[in-house]
Amino acid sequence: MLRLRAWVFFSVLLLIGILLVGTAPSFQACLKQGATPQAAATTGAAPQAHGTTVLVAQSTRECLAQFYSANRDDIIAAFALLLLLSTIFLWFSSRDLVAGTHDFAKMQLRAYLGPSETFITGVAAGEKPVVECTIRNFGQTPAHRVSYWADCRVLDSMSDSFDRGPPEGGERTVNPGRDGFTIKSRLPEPLTEEEMSKIKLGTSAIYFFGAITYRDAFSRNRRTLFRFQHGGSRVFGTEDMTLSPKGNRAT
Repeated sequence: MLRLRAWVFFSVLLLIGILLVGTAPSFQACLKQGATPQAAATTGAAPQAHGTTVLVAQSTRECLAQFYSANRDDIIAAFALLLLLSTIFLWFSSRDLVAGTHDFAKMQLRAYLGPSETFITGVAAGEKPVVECTIRNFGQTPAHRVSYWADCRVLDSMSDSFDRGPPEGGERTVNPGRDGFTIKSRLPEPLTEEEMSKIKLGTSAIYFFGAITYRDAFSRNRRTLFRFQHGGSRVFGTEDMTLSPKGNRAT
């Protein structure tokens, strides 16, 4: 991208220089003066394309030399301005490149907190199932001031009633690697036979959802939203929790 910008920049400057020289009155007058002897020399003789091309090239070269001699100071000033503009362009390009590299390094090194192992136990009529979820730091630097909230409910599969709960667990620091903590959430009411039937069919599910907030090593506040569900014939009768199609997002 930087190379393309440089080519475009210098191409525009070259085009401007060609237009300025080509449209200069003194250069145009010189070309016209050189064209008159050429026309007289070729009058009455068969056209010779090669000789005409050589004469035109010589005339153009001589006119360029005269133009440079007559406008030497202005041309030197123009080159100095060109050098200044090129330096400014390179400075801005280098600054953008360094800023992009710095942002990329932040993305690579920052903390990433999210759920790791998640499972549910006690799914039976008359029981209050318990969900256990391990939160880990998958990044390269510690996560500071970590807090979370989580909830567990039985809801219809098409429900959107995932209200935010109060923060729990205080604030802590989670280092990258195997360091982490476990969230436990229990269903507030025992499961009924009707709820068990719906969970087995998949029309309802046990949802475990919440959010983790923290500050990364670069003093930026981050948040991870998560949502798991247990329901349907594929997971019914196991301890598995699957990711919900919605409700999972990280900033």
